[in-house]
Amino acid sequence: MRRILRILLPLLVVALVIVVALSKCNPNTPIVSSTDVNGSTGGTKNSSSETQTEPRSTAEAVTIEFKPTMTGIYVARDGSIRTAEITEFSNDGFDRDRYDTETLRSYVTGWVDSYNSAKGKASVRIETIDVTDGIATLILYYDSLNAFIDFQGEDFGITSLRVGTAEFAARNFALSGLKDTEGNTVTPIDALQDEDVTVVAVSGNSLISFAGEVKFLSGSLTLVDANTVRVSSKSDTFIIFK
Repeated sequence: MRRILRILLPLLVVALVIVVALSKCNPNTPIVSSTDVNGSTGGTKNSSSETQTEPRSTAEAVTIEFKPTMTGIYVARDGSIRTAEITEFSNDGFDRDRYDTETLRSYVTGWVDSYNSAKGKASVRIETIDVTDGIATLILYYDSLNAFIDFQGEDFGITSLRVGTAEFAARNFALSGLKDTEGNTVTPIDALQDEDVTVVAVSGNSLISFAGEVKFLSGSLTLVDANTVRVSSKSDTFIIFK
């Protein structure tokens, strides 16, 4: 499954052309029907990407809210994931707006409902859908790493993603090449001294934000701001946040 907006926005253009033509014969024709949406979702793609997590309470977390300004991923301490797709478009040259919030919501809801129905539980849910001033925004929540990878992970450039506590990481992650946010080299032992940190092991190519401040990261990663990292690696890289 490719990124949802990358698929749906072009499809909505085609749908609008058809509907406009039909509405000339029947002005009461709706833009989109839920039957059409559900019927067009098809199956979902299975992924072999590796996921692993050790859930933990968020009572100790210092939470930084997810307020995206560009397409990317947000990782919480409990292993849940949010994704943001933010796409610019123009209505210039069209007699009527190509996209609106409710039309986009209808399409995405059908897609998400189809996936959840196939899985037997509501693993994915819609948090935000908005079309304003030439910008379409879609934020989805995934209750687990597996749900994220299965539904859209590789479409966001992620091939492997694991999240755990300091203790879990010490036992399961081959931590190496770590630096603090000033670029100073640190040992895994030093980086994991604070038991309240959360450790992420990730490979792929994407922008990832975290629910706390980044404290240490692999030297090959780019620190964008206090809680956001640009990942670009075929092998595991590491981020430690609190």
